[in-house]
Amino acid sequence: MSKISEAVQRARAAFASGRTRPLQFRVQQLEALRRMIQERRQDIAGALAADLHKSEWNSYYEEVVYVLEEIEHVIEKLPEWAADEPVEKTPQTQQDEAYIHSEPLGVVLIIGTWNYPFNLTIQPAVGAIAAGNAVVLKPSELSENTANLLATIVPQYLDKDLFPVINGGVPETTEVLKERFDHILYTGSTGVGKIVMTAAAKHLTPVTLELGGKSPCYVDKNCDLDVACRRVAWGKFMNSGQTCVAPDYILCDPSIQNQIVEKLKKSLKEFYGEDARKSRDYGRIINARHFQRVMALIEGQKVALGGTGDAASRYIAPTILTDVDPRAPVMQEEIFGPVLPIVCVRGLEEAVQFINQREKPLALYVFSDSDQVIKKMIAETSSGGVTANDVIAHITVHTLPFGGVGHSGMGSYHGKKSFETFSHRRSCLVRSLLNEEVLKARYPPGQAKATWR
Repeated sequence: MSKISEAVQRARAAFASGRTRPLQFRVQQLEALRRMIQERRQDIAGALAADLHKSEWNSYYEEVVYVLEEIEHVIEKLPEWAADEPVEKTPQTQQDEAYIHSEPLGVVLIIGTWNYPFNLTIQPAVGAIAAGNAVVLKPSELSENTANLLATIVPQYLDKDLFPVINGGVPETTEVLKERFDHILYTGSTGVGKIVMTAAAKHLTPVTLELGGKSPCYVDKNCDLDVACRRVAWGKFMNSGQTCVAPDYILCDPSIQNQIVEKLKKSLKEFYGEDARKSRDYGRIINARHFQRVMALIEGQKVALGGTGDAASRYIAPTILTDVDPRAPVMQEEIFGPVLPIVCVRGLEEAVQFINQREKPLALYVFSDSDQVIKKMIAETSSGGVTANDVIAHITVHTLPFGGVGHSGMGSYHGKKSFETFSHRRSCLVRSLLNEEVLKARYPPGQAKATWR
């Protein structure tokens, strides 16, 4: 038997022993996870710096703080979430107990991704642990420093049998996907999402897929362009554009395109100085393949800023493209890099039409002073989530489920939604053996008693 099969079987045996059932055990594991993050903060920051050139502040603010907040929130709310939930009764069940009981699914697999390799592996695990599951973690091999760190430190703090970390590349992921799980949560590309779902189907395993897509950002003529451009520049160029909910492209009226370019340039200079390469806050592309892919998207485009890169250090300058043709390669795939195309549309109707002709994105952004514009954009388009007059912020709210729709994924998590995603909500009816008279009408022979209303 392979090491991977052994690890999964050990997790299943540990789950079957019942030790994850008491809430006290789950809270203790979550507290251990919190302690791991606090005590190994320097190591985590070091791994993220090595993988993605993140500064210590960026690694804390972009990756760690939301996991700590999620742990606090879950520990506080767990007794309430895990309690049996009474439901409304029918006239026939007034004497009975009717409730929903949350039970753990069993052994779940979480496949992390490389762009936020700490957050997107550990944050989903918080809900899975809270719900009482054994959790197999598979970090992305592309962010190898963080993957190796997780494989080292997780067993030092959490139950070794229940929470194994499996490292490796495509062969190991392929092998782990042959195992039977009770749920799989995968974060990554749509292409690999299809592979994960196909493997899960063999065991009828439910999946949560957090995929990407081209998240549009519509900037209305009627808004404070200085503030709008500062917020867009922050969300787009954070982590060198490698964020699944980053604004992928801007839609705006041609009359404000030049103003937007100038204001974006001003914000980028504020954030990263004259040369972003020298800024400790500006990231690097994860590997050579992605560097070449992103550079190729710039070719043949009208570059208003940037457009240059250095293959040796995997640095791509913050890049803005103007008058982009919707048929250009840069508009066909999720960019996942520091390249911001601006596509001109004449007004809100055309923007809505543009968005609806494409696959449903993971996020959608709209900047406007008009409530009507915002409400229309929300009412007439579809996306995983929406933030109006800012970017990315919706995924930081524990009470808003985070997930995609259509090509950007299925299912969601964060906060209570994580607990529900990793639980089976079991319908329970408890009846007395008394009151048999009331039930007599249901027994055969029924013909004599039949009265149609």
